Parts: sequence; C-alpha cells; structure tokens
Amino acid sequence: MLPKRNIEKLLNVSVTTSAVMENAIELWVRMYTNEPPWRGGKAGVIPLNLPAAISEELARLVLTEFKMEVTGSFRADFINKQLFDSLVNLSDHVEMYCAMGGICLKPYCSGKTIKIDFTRADRFLPTACNSNKEITGGVFIDSKLLGEYIYTRMEAHSLVGTNYTVTNKAFRSEKLNLDQFGDDLVSASYPFMTPVPLSEVEEWAGLSEEPVTINNVEKPLFVYIKVPRANNVDINSPLGASVFSRADEVIEQADRQFSRILWEYEATEAAIHASEELFDSDKKGNPILPEGRERLYRAFSFEGKESGSFIKEYAPAIRDSSLFTGMNKYFQRIEFLCGLSYGTISDPQQIEKTAEEIRTSKQRSFTVVSKMQDAWDKGLDHLIYAMDVLCTLYGLAPAGKAEKSVTWGDGVLEDTDQEYQRRWSMVMAGKYKLEKFYAWYFGCSEEDALELIPEAPAGGGFGNYPPEE
Repeated sequence: MLPKRNIEKLLNVSVTTSAVMENAIELWVRMYTNEPPWRGGKAGVIPLNLPAAISEELARLVLTEFKMEVTGSFRADFINKQLFDSLVNLSDHVEMYCAMGGICLKPYCSGKTIKIDFTRADRFLPTACNSNKEITGGVFIDSKLLGEYIYTRMEAHSLVGTNYTVTNKAFRSEKLNLDQFGDDLVSASYPFMTPVPLSEVEEWAGLSEEPVTINNVEKPLFVYIKVPRANNVDINSPLGASVFSRADEVIEQADRQFSRILWEYEATEAAIHASEELFDSDKKGNPILPEGRERLYRAFSFEGKESGSFIKEYAPAIRDSSLFTGMNKYFQRIEFLCGLSYGTISDPQQIEKTAEEIRTSKQRSFTVVSKMQDAWDKGLDHLIYAMDVLCTLYGLAPAGKAEKSVTWGDGVLEDTDQEYQRRWSMVMAGKYKLEKFYAWYFGCSEEDALELIPEAPAGGGFGNYPPEE
C-alpha cells in the first residue's frame, strides 16, 4: 500500500482504512499467491495453496449457472453489449473478490464504448461511507513501469449531495535500480516523489488535470462489492473480509502438517547403511557409490565395536496414515470456517458424519454462496446505474429504460441432472404440471412456460416431449 498520510495530504481526503485492515489485506494477498509468512523457515514449510483453491471453488459455485441480460430499450441493448464484452473473465474477478474480501467495479468511457475497471482491494482505499457501511468515496491506484521509473496515478471519487467529483493526479518515483527489484516492479509500494502531468503516460493523457464535477448523481459511479459476512478483523471497517480470513491460523497448521508428511516420506526412505571400506575410493578418499544408486546407499566410517565391514538395510515403518488423518481434520475445520460443505477439500471417504450433518454442511455452503450472489446482484444493479449515467453524460445512446434479468441457479444444493429426472418422472406420473416443469427448467413464469409446451401427440402423453438441451 502507498503511505496513507501521503495520499491524504496530496488529494485532500481522509482514508478510512486502518493499519489493521491494511495488514490483513496484505496477508490475504500473500496467502492467495502461496507466499504466506510461514513459508520455508526452519521447518521448511511448503504451503498447499489452499487459499487460492478455496477462492476458486467459491467463485465457481457463485457463477455455475450465472446468466444476465439487460433489456428494455436501445440504451439497454448498448449497456448489455458493454457488459457482455467486459464480463468475459468474470470468474477471475470473483475469485479475487473472494480472496481479498471485496472488489471495485468502475465503468469508464473509452471512445464510443464503456469499459469496466476491476480494482482489487489492495489497490483501493475508501474515503467515505454511509451509515450502512456502503462506500461512497474512494481512491483508485494505478501504477505503471516506464523506463526506470514507476508512475502512479491516483483517482479520487467523491459524492457530496448530488455533486460527484473525480480528481486525477500522477506521480513519478525516484529512479529505480531495476536489478534490485527482480520481477516485482509494478507495485504501489514504491515511493512516488515528484508530481508530473498526466500526459507523461500515454494512457492517461486524455484525463483532465483539474477536478471534474458531475451534477445530479444519486450514487457513486463505482460499486464496491464485498464478501457478505461480518468483518471480524476490523469491525469498524467498511471493507469486506476474505472468505478464508477466519481460517488463516488453521490453514497455517495444515501447511505445517503437510510439511511433516513430506518429511516423514523423506526420513523413512529406504536406504542401505554400509561402512566406507566396502566401496572404492576416489582420489580424495571419498567412497564411490554405485552409479545411479547414490540415493540408495549411505556410507559411514564406523569405529570401535562397529568397525570393520558393515552393511544394514534401513527401512523404518512410515506413519503416513495417522498424519494424513490429522491433516484431514484440519481440512474439515477449514471447510467449516470458510462456509464450504464437507468433502470439498477434505477426503469425502473420511467424513464421519450423519446424513443430516452432511445435509447441514451443504446447506451452509448454499447459504454462503447465495449471499454472495445477492451481493453481486445488487452490485450489478449499481453498475448498470453508473453505466446509464455515463451514457447520458457522453451521449453514447439515447435515453431509455434498462431492466436487468439474472439467473444464478441453485446447483450448489442440488444435482441438476438428478433433479431433472426426478421432476420429469413426476410429470410422467401425472403428479406435476408440465408448465411447472418448464418454468423450473427454463427459469421463466408458468404463463411463459405454457407457450413453450409442444402440442401433445395423438394418443396423449408427454413421453416424446422433454425440453431439448
């Protein structure tokens, strides 16, 4: 993160992020990139990359059956096209959202189109929020490496009443020693010392050097979507907490347990202990082990009672079963703390749970994912509002209503194929209306479903008329 005091002074804003929250976000980023603080060390810990796996799985569940369309007018069609183009990699952004507790979606005009910036939590600083902890102002950070300098642009958004102000400022770092930083060059943590015109960076040249104010704006022209659970890292922060924030200590213990398992395999690897005199020696007197079998033989110099020719097999019993059982317990605890159903990362064959407990764990996962879907649903409404304002501001499309329809599905809790067969069997048995089946399958009303039902063949029945994929 950039020094908060510098940002507040340069942009005349008050950043609401605490040091506790900044440190937490930094930890989540390190965990997600499989570089947690406990990697390596004396124990030689090798992380399992669990945070990335957890984030990916929840993102998959959120978007499994996601479909969206904006309709109602020519403007709606225009917005729908911009969303279709911008949401191509939505799963990647939802994964980042899960890992860092939230993400910002900021639309902006590019020529005659609208594009969307997806800003990670570590590149955004909130500056204002309402009583519901909904963020209404913030600073977006963008950094680029050009030559031997890091250029940093800070874009501040502020909503006062119905007046919306956007301010852009650019800065250049001190000259960098590129060999010193390796691959990690473009980072907002580098000092920015000198204010420079935005035109020094080609991509920023079209931005106004002066603050731009837009009137009659009801909401911020960006939306911060956060993970819908209480932030127990900083209860006063408007920012969200990572999906694995409550399991970070257990994740560390799972990583350490995995390292113990790796050591167990290495320590109990079969070998042959033999006295050095059984082998030929090189010019320096070192024993020459059989070529290609150097890992199998271990030569020692024995003295005293054990001197003389000596050879013994080393093949101790391995304790991997108990170690894996212990690690699986960690996995189950992580699943509980992250809102995942049992068996998602743990071994499903080792779940000593009743059918009702397993059902409850699936319901817990369903609830967590449903809340995330609701958060994104509301966030997309806000995003469409911001895009609508830009359409008016830049004359991109004539005014008109824009209605959003979204399908999220509930595949988290049910097996869709199995449910399909179950419902169709009820239709065939005359216990379930065909229009209800079509309404469920196509996600429409029963009235619309009636229009989709084909005419029954002569002789009655619906045996030849399940909906085609």
